[in-house]
Amino acid sequence: MIEAVPGTPIRILLLEDSALDAELITAQLHLARLSVAIHRVWTRDTFLAALFERRFDVILSDHLLPGFDGDSALVLAREHAPELPFIFVSGTLTEELAVQALKRGARDYVVKQRLQRLPDAILRGLRENEELNKLRLAEENLRLSQERLQSIADALPALIGHLDAGHRYLFANDAHRHWVGLAPDRLVGMHAGDVFGRDWFAGAEPFLVRAIAGERTTFEIELPGHAGDAARHAQIDCVAEIASDGTIAGYYMLARDISELKRAELALKETNGSLERQVIDHSVALQGSESRLEAIFESSFQLQILLAPDGTIIDANVASLAAVLLEKREVRGQRLSESAWFASTPGSASVVETAIAGAADGRSSRQEFELQLATGLRSFEFSFRPLRDPAGAITAMVAEAVETTARREAERALQQAQKIEAIGQLTGGIAHDFNNILTIITGNIEVVKMLLDRPDSAEKSGRALDNALKGVSNAASLTQRLLAFARRQPLIAQPVDCRAQVLGMGDMLRRALGELVQLKIVAPEVWSVELDPAQFEASLLNLAVNARDAMPSGGALTIELGNAHLGEGDTARLPGLDPGQYVMLRVKDTGEGMSAETMARVFEPFFTTKEVGKGTGLGLSMVYGFVQQSGGQVLLESTVGVGTVVTLIFPRSMSALPVAHDGGIGSGENEKREATILVSEDNDDVRAYVVEVLRDLGYRVLEAHDGESAIRLLERPDVTVDLLLSDVVMPGMSGWELAQRARRIKSGLKVLFMSGYPRNLAANEDTVRDAGILAKPFTRSDLAHAVGLAVDGAQEKDSRRSQQRDAR
Repeated sequence: MIEAVPGTPIRILLLEDSALDAELITAQLHLARLSVAIHRVWTRDTFLAALFERRFDVILSDHLLPGFDGDSALVLAREHAPELPFIFVSGTLTEELAVQALKRGARDYVVKQRLQRLPDAILRGLRENEELNKLRLAEENLRLSQERLQSIADALPALIGHLDAGHRYLFANDAHRHWVGLAPDRLVGMHAGDVFGRDWFAGAEPFLVRAIAGERTTFEIELPGHAGDAARHAQIDCVAEIASDGTIAGYYMLARDISELKRAELALKETNGSLERQVIDHSVALQGSESRLEAIFESSFQLQILLAPDGTIIDANVASLAAVLLEKREVRGQRLSESAWFASTPGSASVVETAIAGAADGRSSRQEFELQLATGLRSFEFSFRPLRDPAGAITAMVAEAVETTARREAERALQQAQKIEAIGQLTGGIAHDFNNILTIITGNIEVVKMLLDRPDSAEKSGRALDNALKGVSNAASLTQRLLAFARRQPLIAQPVDCRAQVLGMGDMLRRALGELVQLKIVAPEVWSVELDPAQFEASLLNLAVNARDAMPSGGALTIELGNAHLGEGDTARLPGLDPGQYVMLRVKDTGEGMSAETMARVFEPFFTTKEVGKGTGLGLSMVYGFVQQSGGQVLLESTVGVGTVVTLIFPRSMSALPVAHDGGIGSGENEKREATILVSEDNDDVRAYVVEVLRDLGYRVLEAHDGESAIRLLERPDVTVDLLLSDVVMPGMSGWELAQRARRIKSGLKVLFMSGYPRNLAANEDTVRDAGILAKPFTRSDLAHAVGLAVDGAQEKDSRRSQQRDAR
């Protein structure tokens, strides 16, 4: 039964000169549902290079190749990568050759006429390799364990021996060399009486017999000296070795030299009085030393907290206690992670526990915290260190902290200054673009004024007014780009066929790219997505122009569309996306590419590579804002000298594609309108323009310069209003508040908002749910169409909800 290996693909080095056979092998592996990554070579040099330069899981090799053969490849593989399973895949491999290959180290052989065996052979080879690796690892661990045991035993000055029930040595440490003059390997098999002497054995035998009986014994005995050394007084401990069946197989013996201890005991008895005086003197000195250490501890400006190995507080200095306004008795015995220093700061406790665990294991660490303390929000850099006794054992830990609040405030001030500088850069770009737009508008309006009195001015005046309107449209587009960059503009979202959008832009893109850039569009049928088609086209054009600028000497630009199913593993690296179905738009160029530094900042607010005054430089930031608002994500890949790939990912929409508007509601301007519209707008010029257009369209119009005036009109019993047309941002009362109060006065009142920057849209979702939003600036036809939809109730609820969600 073939089972595909989960996780990463199986990395295969394929030595095969026939491309057709390589395709057959690949197809067979895919048919078996194996995930593989195949690197094919067919010469000795490329085979060797692959072994040195890459990592593989298995080698597949043909037997006969031009100028090379599988046997030679097997020799090279055994020499340079002996751990890799080597499998022959050949059409000329006889049974005799296969047996010889297996003897020389090949793991298996498969004839090309029976390639269905190949997946099983690969998986079997990988499993065998895994088992071999486990066996090697176990053997290595056993060897290391034995070496560590020998090293530990040899490092001890005490005698350590393992003897059988007949008192013969099975193991001895190196201390025997100094005690009895025999190396450990020579002691194996010798009787303890022959090693230490029969007199010694006669005195020790009663205790040794008790050890063999299973009793733990301890006794003191004198050992004869070696090579003229004085006899040693030793304390010997014996512990029985119990076999798996419960029988006593032997015993372990530990002998410690206590000659010095015996002499010390004698000296202690002789100098007891003098020693007592010395103890008193040393105690006084120790108390003085402790007092000095305590003074240093308490006078430090650093926060210092002494911890027990289990992380509980032993002591804390004055500086640390002042930070939490507590006394020592109130914090002693508490766990540091649960104490007043960290209890009010979410997420800090786990970091502290990890640091304490590391210090308990002997590792020092540093952590930065912004802590909510009784004395306010303060920043600290903590270090956690183990404290060791003279023998090296960890007896306590210390947590020290240096306050960094002032430094962080200085850093924030610097960041603010840098941000202001960046805003200045952006302002220069905006001024540049708006000055160009204003030049177009004012210049063309002046031309119209000059031509008004001329009899043949109609055609020229029309062209000038068209150019002025284009300037207005460009200014609105720039404003929309800025709001898209800030994720604040109301997008007009609807189900869109990306394929139709991309193909429809083909001619425009070719004109924008010029003759030096070759455009290739790969646009198969894809799912529909829900987004603002105008912003989609603007983003694609933006990416194309960026790509053109990155290819000053010409190159190729490829635009690809495709469907994608993203699983949890894919969305883990795409913040904000859930597993599901998506449409991908990939824009790939062969330009100069971007450095790592540029890629790291390319989506940053205000970041631009343009010179001051050469445009806003919103670039990818505008694209990023649009895609994020549309519920998608952007992927960026770039290599200097190779090119850049920008991938826009949009969630699939299950809504039906809209039917093109044929000029129904709101298109006829000469029809008599029966509805009454209340216009609330604080800007006099805008209000006058809106009122004039609506009256010209045949509506009855009431006007108010603010929210309070509108409310007073609505409260009049003789006034009937069918639609409230209100600005969002007004002094005193916002459009949101006006709509809420108006609906309480007239239940079911239809509302249409108009705004270039609808603030707090998410917070007023209930108010907007049954209302439309007309984005400023708008034309006469935009106003007529939006009001007609609102008055006649033809606006689809699904489209409106989509608009409101994307506007957030």
